[in-house]
Amino acid sequence: MNLSDLSYVLHPLQAAIRDGFVRVNEGVPSKPGLALRPGDVVACRLPPLPSLEASPEDIPLDVVYEDDHLLVINKAAGMVIHPAPGNYTGTLVSALLHRFGLPSVRLSADDSPGDELEAAESEDGDEERAVPWALPETPMSVGQSGDVIRPGIVHRLDKGTTGLMVAAKDERTLTGLAAQFKAHTVQRVYHAIVLGVPKEAEGVIETNIGRDIRDRKKMGVFSYMGRHAVSGYRVIEPLAGDSAAYTAWRLQTGRTHQIRVTNDHRWTSVESHPLLGDDTYGGAGGTAVAAIGRGKGARQVVAHRVLKLLARPALHAKTLGFVHPVTKEALSFTSELPTDFATVLEELRNLD
Repeated sequence: MNLSDLSYVLHPLQAAIRDGFVRVNEGVPSKPGLALRPGDVVACRLPPLPSLEASPEDIPLDVVYEDDHLLVINKAAGMVIHPAPGNYTGTLVSALLHRFGLPSVRLSADDSPGDELEAAESEDGDEERAVPWALPETPMSVGQSGDVIRPGIVHRLDKGTTGLMVAAKDERTLTGLAAQFKAHTVQRVYHAIVLGVPKEAEGVIETNIGRDIRDRKKMGVFSYMGRHAVSGYRVIEPLAGDSAAYTAWRLQTGRTHQIRVTNDHRWTSVESHPLLGDDTYGGAGGTAVAAIGRGKGARQVVAHRVLKLLARPALHAKTLGFVHPVTKEALSFTSELPTDFATVLEELRNLD
């Protein structure tokens, strides 16, 4: 065993070793790969995480609905929700700060919306916030005590996922929306393209989802740990000669990567249907080319073309419905499929 073996558990460990925050037998190890011996005493003090700043940015938003209390947007692919390592700019938070004329604000590491991923997809997830954040009623400037990013976001979408999201403008609306997400009364329907065709045309999948014990950038399905997840699905139509399927998903819970990891998980001992284009969970690269191409040159050309065109998981938040916390009006919104998703769908429909 050596110290670097623990890096999958605690991502900053190797950097901490290099920076002198780890000591072995009261001395600083010469390298992260120092071999440990029986009786060695290891002391570790991790450096404080840096604070993250969000500044207003003039980022166009596709606003589907807006009133004095909330707004609903149609999120584009590639946008992350709030700043995190690897994604400091171009976030939804920055776009909202600009839209509402608010100054830059700072989020300390301790205030960050927990369970984040330390990768290019650091915002990713569709998990409702246990502690929701609202836009500050009194804007604060960077550097003031108590600065905190409060963007009114009660749920998230993955960086690569497109579709509908709601954000609150005030505490009353925020509290009301958060209560609906917690009670699972918010109507959410997602459309996805998966590899293969599920044997059952529709069904409900119940499982537990938690952080992958080998790779914390991913989620995993467990029988003995994690959080309960319930996902209802329906096959809208088979595609590409049954090598893929256009599906609809209705979530009863909101877990990080819920649809993505559920499809990667083997539904039975022989069945698995990762999302097309999802490199993290096995739906891209050679797996997708093999599933769609079937060893035939013309089909393989199509497979490569749709993967290049999509370049993300084929997942779209199609429908969002909730009761307005202030007016008590039942609101329901539906968004069109984005161009890349719709084009890939047609390509696969035309592939026998």
